[in-house]
Amino acid sequence: MPNNGKNSTQISNEQKDYKPVPSQSKETKQPHLIFDDFNIDVAIKVLSATLFSPFFVIFLPAPLLTQTSSTHPAFIFTCIWTCLICLIGIWNHIDRIYNSGGSWLLAPKKLNWNKQIVLITGGGSGIGALLAETLAARNISVVVLTKYRPQFETKQDSIYTYICDVSDYKNVQAVAQHIREEVGDPTIIVNNAGVVKGKLLLDLTEDDITDTFGSNTLANFWVLKAFLPALLRKGEGHIVTVSSLLGVVGAAQMTDYCASKAALINLNQSLRFELDNRYETPNIRTTILLPSFIQTSLFSKIKLPTEQSKIFKFFCPDLEPHSIVKVIIDNLESRESKIIRLPFYTNASRFINDFVGITPNWLKDFVQHVSGADHAMVDYGPKPDAAERLIAEREKQKGE
Repeated sequence: MPNNGKNSTQISNEQKDYKPVPSQSKETKQPHLIFDDFNIDVAIKVLSATLFSPFFVIFLPAPLLTQTSSTHPAFIFTCIWTCLICLIGIWNHIDRIYNSGGSWLLAPKKLNWNKQIVLITGGGSGIGALLAETLAARNISVVVLTKYRPQFETKQDSIYTYICDVSDYKNVQAVAQHIREEVGDPTIIVNNAGVVKGKLLLDLTEDDITDTFGSNTLANFWVLKAFLPALLRKGEGHIVTVSSLLGVVGAAQMTDYCASKAALINLNQSLRFELDNRYETPNIRTTILLPSFIQTSLFSKIKLPTEQSKIFKFFCPDLEPHSIVKVIIDNLESRESKIIRLPFYTNASRFINDFVGITPNWLKDFVQHVSGADHAMVDYGPKPDAAERLIAEREKQKGE
């Protein structure tokens, strides 16, 4: 285990003894009605604990029978509903047991945080920084890899910061050696680093594409190659991959981002098969997150219909960084391999993506239009962009 201390070791001596904290928004939220935060995700949570919960519906038929006969349609429907929910509950329970290696009756053993060293890439800001601070507040050892010098300083003694370009294989290998010697072998890896260019395909430069795939995709490979061997020797651990909804369904002005995040989905699945069937280490868990747009600096200029439509905001609520952090920590504590989709509406991507191919094109195009995804990044990239230049050229040709 590492020795906790104020000083963090970094590759650059010039930046030694410097550690980050997550940025704090200068804006203060104004008081609002509680109903302003009511959305479909809240409704689903309530229903999951009541009408869709086996432990709730199993008690419905008996009291109903005292008020009516066994042949009454309401009683018959209640019995059918109870059986259906219980069957789904058993199905989900089997899946949880399989993914966590638990027993039929007992929950899997909770994670012992005192023995964990958590490595977080992209931990200098946004979700990574918030996750690091949250874990460090529990006195958990956290190793943060960040490309740039963090803008804010943290007072947490259990955060160890290393300046590292995770898209550079040699840089990752060099930093990994320092981490092993000074902190220890990470037992949990959170691959969170990522960049967004927000340009149309023809506006992307070679450097843009290389940087996107380096940070969003290749970094995952380099970090795993550096730290996975230690997990294999121990035979347990957890690897968390932060992908995106846009790795499942595409959007205009996000070609490089979508492709880089799609690669992570197959990386996670293939790694799961390797761990189970080749390395024979099923106790190393793998989790992948497929969130929609998260309110961080990466998507600070994004434009979605949620700003104008309350109905759209109800069905497609904004995703706050703290929601992602809570889900990650809960998943680590459960020690379960999992695919996490947030918010609830992202589950629709299971059916409307081209991999499944069961949704007609007209319906996919309608959903794409309503979501506003193809125009969400209009404030990114050069002005005029490639599409605007083409339209101007066409108008000029018509004028001639």
